[in-house]
Formats: sequence, C-alpha cells, structure tokens
Amino acid sequence: MQLTLWRAALAGAGITILSLLGGIVLGAGLGNLTFEILSGHSFLNPNPLHVLPAALVALVGFSTGSALWGVWMGRLAHSDDTKRMALAGALGSAPITILIALCFQILEPIAVEQLGAQFPIHRLFTFFFVPAAFLIAGVSAWSIGKGLHSGMTARKLFWLIGLTGALGFLTANLLMEANGWVVGAPDADKRATMLTVLFVSDFVAALLGGAVLGVVLARSRPITDIALGSPAHS
Repeated sequence: MQLTLWRAALAGAGITILSLLGGIVLGAGLGNLTFEILSGHSFLNPNPLHVLPAALVALVGFSTGSALWGVWMGRLAHSDDTKRMALAGALGSAPITILIALCFQILEPIAVEQLGAQFPIHRLFTFFFVPAAFLIAGVSAWSIGKGLHSGMTARKLFWLIGLTGALGFLTANLLMEANGWVVGAPDADKRATMLTVLFVSDFVAALLGGAVLGVVLARSRPITDIALGSPAHS
C-alpha cells in the first residue's frame, strides 16, 4: 500500500535526518572521542598516527548511517534488495561528502586570500556551500536511483533532489544572515556562527531533500514491476 503524499514526505525527511545527519554526528563524535583517548594527541600539532584511526572511526559511523539511509529509502521505493540499497546509500553519500570536505580544506585558504578582499566572508560561504549542498544531495539521490536499477530515475533524482537541497540550504543561510547570524562578522567566533549556520542550513537541506525524495520513491512502481533489462533502467 502506497503512503499518502504527506506521510511519504514525513517518512523521507525523518529517514534522512535520522540516518544521514545522525550518521555524521555519530561519526564525528566517535572520531573525536578516538582522537581524545589516544595518548600524546595534540590538536595544534596532530600526529598522522592519531588522526588516521580517528578518521577511520568517523568514516565507519558516517558510512553506517548512509547505508541505513539507503535501505530505508529502498523500502519506500518497494525494494527488498537490502544489500544493494545499503551499498547504494553508503557509496552515494559518504564519498561525495568526504571529497567535498577535503576540497574545502584545500580551497578555503586560497579563496580567502584571493577573494577575501573583494567579497565578504559570508558571501564566499554561500558561494561555496550552496553548490556543495547541490552535489551532495544530488549524488546521494542519484545513487539511490542506481540502486533501484533505474538510470532514468537516477538522473531525475540527481537534478530534483540536488536543486531542492541547494535551495533549502540557501534559504536557511539567508534567513539566518537576516537575523544576525553572519559568517565572518566581528565576534562571530564567540557563538560559533559558521558551524551553527552550516548545521542549520544542512538540516533544512536534508529535511527538504529527504521529503521530496520520499514522495518520489513512495509513488514509484515496485521494483518487481520494472523491466530490469530495458535501456531506461540500466
């Protein structure tokens, strides 16, 4: 039995918040705890031998949440292929998020140095993170479509969920900015403005993207009805 429109939206949003964002929080928490308990650790001068185990623990937590997300989204789409959907979720969400995070680590100092004099920091924040939200949401949703054996669905989800996530992130970002949460403003570090704006904007992007994805998947035909051998679903 198919879910109603609103129940599908709530299910998709809840699944995304609980598993994807929950996995990130769990991974970050466990990774930080691992780093803390390693003897001789230092945040100012981190030892790669301490960073690597912490990073691996964080990756396991994140990948576990992403795999659960894939399984639960697969159930919304009437798929019983748990292993395939878990793999689709883990390989779709975790790698693109980590890749973008690593790219930001490299690009941030260059962007601030080269563009900081021409554009305020909060505009650079928006310029970089909105496309990042699009890519993370789009690639994650694309992977779900591929997990359902449908290239056509994957391409549709890439653009639809990617744009939804980017719009959600941008809206939350601008609303917080209008209410005084301006990244890079004087004394912004005292209330962790950047992290707060990033978390809230990510939350809204995940909420809206998950809701739209839930509706699309819940209204799709059961996987058993799809002609797996047809070109459109390869």
